[in-house]
Amino acid sequence: MGGFSRAAEPATVGTVRGCGSSAPENVEMTSLWLENALCLLQEGDAWSARPRSVEIVDGTIVAIHDPAMLPPTSGVEVIQANGLLAVPGFVNAHSHSPDNLIRGSAPNLPLELWSLHSAAGRNDRTEREAYIAAMLGAIEMLRCGTTGVLDHVRISPDIEGARLDAVASAYRDIGMRAVVAPIVADRVVADTMPLTAEDLGDIDIAAYGRRAPLPAAEQIAIAEGFAAAWDGRDGRITTGIGPSAPQRCTDELLELAADLSARRALTLHMHLLETRAQRALGFERYGKGTIAHLIELGVVGPRTTFAHAIWIEPGDIERLARAGAGVVHNPVSNARLGSGVCPLPRYLSAGVRIGLGTDSACCNDSNNLLETAKWATLLHNLEGEDADWISPGTALELITGGSADVTGLGTVTGRLAPGFRADVTLFRLASPAFVPLIDPVRQLIQAENGAAVERVIVDGRTVYADGRITTVDEAAIWAEAAELAERRLHDNAETYRQAAALEVPIRRMYRRLATEHEGCVH
Repeated sequence: MGGFSRAAEPATVGTVRGCGSSAPENVEMTSLWLENALCLLQEGDAWSARPRSVEIVDGTIVAIHDPAMLPPTSGVEVIQANGLLAVPGFVNAHSHSPDNLIRGSAPNLPLELWSLHSAAGRNDRTEREAYIAAMLGAIEMLRCGTTGVLDHVRISPDIEGARLDAVASAYRDIGMRAVVAPIVADRVVADTMPLTAEDLGDIDIAAYGRRAPLPAAEQIAIAEGFAAAWDGRDGRITTGIGPSAPQRCTDELLELAADLSARRALTLHMHLLETRAQRALGFERYGKGTIAHLIELGVVGPRTTFAHAIWIEPGDIERLARAGAGVVHNPVSNARLGSGVCPLPRYLSAGVRIGLGTDSACCNDSNNLLETAKWATLLHNLEGEDADWISPGTALELITGGSADVTGLGTVTGRLAPGFRADVTLFRLASPAFVPLIDPVRQLIQAENGAAVERVIVDGRTVYADGRITTVDEAAIWAEAAELAERRLHDNAETYRQAAALEVPIRRMYRRLATEHEGCVH
């Protein structure tokens, strides 16, 4: 990955024109023609930037034409795209929409302490809050060129169908492509960390840390009902199943989730080995590394994707590669939480399937995948030889085809190529990041932040243009979100207080574990 070639300079930005009312033979009224864009195309392992026209029919890219070819004279909408860079729409492979309503509420803390704030903040949401939270993230992602997302949705305190419906409805209404993977978890909070009696001391954590979750089978039944209602709906909404993480799930729940994934061909997505504490708990619970246990349990395969996968054991990378599993790298949230650095170059070298994710807007603190891609190209320069550094071309592959692959959308989106759905972002080249235009891929990944986005197309439909989302009233969504967030911070004050009881035991645990991670390849 990572090569680049460029063929020609584009001219100036044009306008949109609608052509005719009667279509010639073989031209559908839903046809769209992106005329003379500078297209980022993949040729083998390299990216090339070439002036091309993109023909779209019924939401599918049907041809990439030489710009000398003229569009049909009627029955097609022509977008004059000279002066625009056409890029496959980005895919965010790990996100949590409920946390969009608590952005800014959690201090800079390690994951286990941060979770006390985030979990309390998302507790007891209404269906409307679930809808608005998902809409908030979708607006931000579309504005930055992200057209698809895997939403690992935690409905707190327990999974519930109507609020999952609300999340999926938000993506349907705004016009975004989404894989909605409901989180399931069946261990009490206090059992998800390697807390000892000495760590706990005489602190009473019963109000928060010992609340019993729904039984495993009941949670899976709700998730399956959601999948039956939404998977494949409107051509853009698919579903997955999202065990929260091995430390938060019994083996029974993990096996039930894997069974649901197999029966319905759903992506199985979960957090994995994000922190030192999670690694320690794996050895305490299983007597071996967590990945080795999951493979023995039969829950790791080509439909399985793991977010983070930082605190791994020798041989784990090769195990995941052999199983065909995917890993989602979240460099910004990992740094924000002090979790560690995912060994991305080693995963890529071993052939592990990789995508990139923003993670939660409460621990990133944004949904901007371009920011994440830039981090991925820079973070790993701090160790190893420069031959192993992540190139801008590789990062672009990871937020397009790579992320599409690990979310189950690899044959649907992530490419500007015939047969793929028309998820396309157009960037203005007359923008600071692209002037002078020397290396479009490098400048896109390491200089652009979304400010140059001119138009976003999902499934052949324009969802962002002229500086605004075209499908919903952004100002109304933002106003309602602000009101809901302020009220929820007040209403959940007691939950915040109860969760805070775990802070002292967790800090004691951190001090104890600080010298107990020998052997890990992190």
